[in-house]
Amino acid sequence: MGSGATRPNNADDKMIAAIERGDQPAFKDRKPPKNNNKKLIKEKKDRSDKTRGKMDRLKALRLAAEKEAKAKK
Repeated sequence: MGSGATRPNNADDKMIAAIERGDQPAFKDRKPPKNNNKKLIKEKKDRSDKTRGKMDRLKALRLAAEKEAKAKK
């Protein structure tokens, strides 16, 4: 290799250098792009909403049971 000025500085240069060396599968970008899979994001949101709804119902049930227990005393 030469001086430091010839080293690859950005992701594209690094990928090209990796291809030239023949170790392309080992190359990983430090900052991969964000996941824009709308379907996956929507599924995760639906799952969290469903879980939050269950927790709210259980909390209401617990509070009602506590209120009923206090009323019996």
